[in-house]
Amino acid sequence: MRDLGIEYDWRDTVKEPLSRAEFEKLLGRRPVEEFLNPKSTPFRERGLAGRKISKSEAIGLMMEDVNFLKRPILVRGARYVFGFDEDAIRQL
Repeated sequence: MRDLGIEYDWRDTVKEPLSRAEFEKLLGRRPVEEFLNPKSTPFRERGLAGRKISKSEAIGLMMEDVNFLKRPILVRGARYVFGFDEDAIRQL
């Protein structure tokens, strides 16, 4: 992020996990695919590929293991970027 000239506040979600309420607020009406990480080891180990996952189930998975969540999460006002997408980050 610093290489892109972006100032940010850091939160280590492993040491300070997000609460269900924080997940609900962050995720809003976004589709599960936007924030759930299908490339993560736990996602593959559970055989979740191709399965329809509800938002509630996705939040439960991410609360159980932060690796289910695409990271980083960038928030600017009401706009969010999940995962490292350089173009989306620049537009944020």
